[in-house]
Amino acid sequence: MIADSQNAKFSPWHSPITAEVIASKSISFTDLHIDKGTIYWSESRPSEKGRSVIVSFDNNGNYKDETPDSIQVGTSVHGYGGGAFYIRDGNLYFSNAKDGIVYLKEIITGKIRALIDSFEGRFADFNADPSHKYLYCIRKDDSNKSNFPPTEVVRISIQSKNVEVLFTGCDFYSSPTVSPNGKKIAWLQWNHPNMPWDATELWMADIYPDHSIQNKMQVMGSLPEAFYQPSWNENNELFVCSDRTGFWNIYRVDQNKLCEIFSKEADFGRPMWISGTRCYDFLNQNEIICCYSDKGIWKTGIIHLLDEKFKEIDNNLSCIYNIVAQENRVAYFGGNPKLPLAVLFSKNIDLEEPKIIRNSIGNSIDENYISIPEIIEYPTRDKKTAFAFYYAPKNPKYTYINDELPPLIIKVHGGPTASADCMFNAKVQYYTSRGFSYLEVNYRGSTGFGKSYREQLKGLWGILDVEDCIDAALFLCKKNKVDKNKLIIAGSSSGGLTVLSALSFHNIFKCASCTYGIADLIALSEHIHKFEAYYDQGLLGGSPQNAKQIYIERSPIHSAHHIKSPVIFFHGDKDYVVDVNQTYKISEKLKENQVYHEVYIFEGEGHGFKKAESIVNSLQKELEFFVKCL
Repeated sequence: MIADSQNAKFSPWHSPITAEVIASKSISFTDLHIDKGTIYWSESRPSEKGRSVIVSFDNNGNYKDETPDSIQVGTSVHGYGGGAFYIRDGNLYFSNAKDGIVYLKEIITGKIRALIDSFEGRFADFNADPSHKYLYCIRKDDSNKSNFPPTEVVRISIQSKNVEVLFTGCDFYSSPTVSPNGKKIAWLQWNHPNMPWDATELWMADIYPDHSIQNKMQVMGSLPEAFYQPSWNENNELFVCSDRTGFWNIYRVDQNKLCEIFSKEADFGRPMWISGTRCYDFLNQNEIICCYSDKGIWKTGIIHLLDEKFKEIDNNLSCIYNIVAQENRVAYFGGNPKLPLAVLFSKNIDLEEPKIIRNSIGNSIDENYISIPEIIEYPTRDKKTAFAFYYAPKNPKYTYINDELPPLIIKVHGGPTASADCMFNAKVQYYTSRGFSYLEVNYRGSTGFGKSYREQLKGLWGILDVEDCIDAALFLCKKNKVDKNKLIIAGSSSGGLTVLSALSFHNIFKCASCTYGIADLIALSEHIHKFEAYYDQGLLGGSPQNAKQIYIERSPIHSAHHIKSPVIFFHGDKDYVVDVNQTYKISEKLKENQVYHEVYIFEGEGHGFKKAESIVNSLQKELEFFVKCL
């Protein structure tokens, strides 16, 4: 029974959504496949110290862990993982993060064997030929101990363990895919200084009967354009996404040219931070099922290839991370404001009603405590439009009285070429059920709003993102939704740079939270992995050599003397993306200036906390800090 609402000032409110519930019962999903009607996915379990496992769900509703406790499924070819397993015809191929070795599991017998000998490197983005003679994939070669190890397209002989290099010389490769008849291969490649959402190249080659690779050629494009997810249909026709019109749309490749099959001002693709994501698949030879972002809201549709017509599918999902189809089954990673990210499936005849296979949060949360986001479009100071999701406080046992307004947490997503999603987020609800309001900002530079919106941050990182977040907060203050004297800003990774910059150059936030954030841009450029080695240059408008003053001016470490608001810091000591010294250095500056701050370093954690105890501690310490500062 719901208790009567009671008047209560911010203290905070009591809530059944605890840090322990979030951490112990929450899992994350990465790769997704279907084979012979069985759905396979990989999930990371905080309760097992972040171990990643391949799980299957068959036609009879049976679940099974396909990998033993000794295996940690994962890879780091481009730094952030993804594409760590693949299944075809009952043959499950996967990479073990512990030793980098690629394994094959025969689903029928359960036998597991290594496909390669020990090697200093990592493999990802697997795709087998129809005869299962070769496994095609991307390899990062760490044997030369280079800071910028080469990546290349290779194929592994499934019988002999021989690894053959097929394509090399570019800085990056991804998405090798073999046609169903085994006669062609397609892949993507790109070079520094581009990120894969800036400009990539689509290439094809013939596979001869003797398995030799011939007639390598580039599919002509209108450079610069970013390709995404080359895929073959059952008729051996190649399809791919391109952002040549300003949005990632799907095209058919015909005689070395792209042929438009349907045009829509929406993104049918995602930035390739991780490998193996999919935004479309083939229901049959005449229909493509797809997901797409329309101003940050993900939707589902079907493209009919014969008449090039499009039909939207109302399946009550507002965020979709992956979509695959086979044998009249469709599987998704998806969610909505009341549904945490889940593995779902539907049959072709009931696409409007996908069924939940696995929820990322084990315990269901009482809907009376769930705050539903309001989609915000707000004006920026330079008369443009930006976007955000606003969550009001929600708790059936409490309400604000008279003219009292709630504190606001402004959440800055990382990337910065990423986005906040319109989907149940346990951390958001953790705070809104305790009396906070919460705002997730899709500042200019975010994805899911088209190429022009995505590229507006170029040259203006640390300025435009900061201004958009502040303008969003002031917009809500003007609407009398939040207390202007209780504004909090929080962010991680690149979002941490936004947080610290907001504190350095503006004086509107009561306190802040910075999780593995960036404080020194020059130091970042000196300790950065290959994938993002030139990312900062596009965002800042130059290199540390020819634009040094910009790097200094945009680095909060050099303006920390302006920071007056308290800050809480979290970082992992095994973070190879943003070095933990970034947090130590900004902490020293604040200590010199006698600014109150707290620092928590988590042992064994990297760029993103995976252990349940780290998640619990960081949430609890952050809440205590906010209450103390308010």
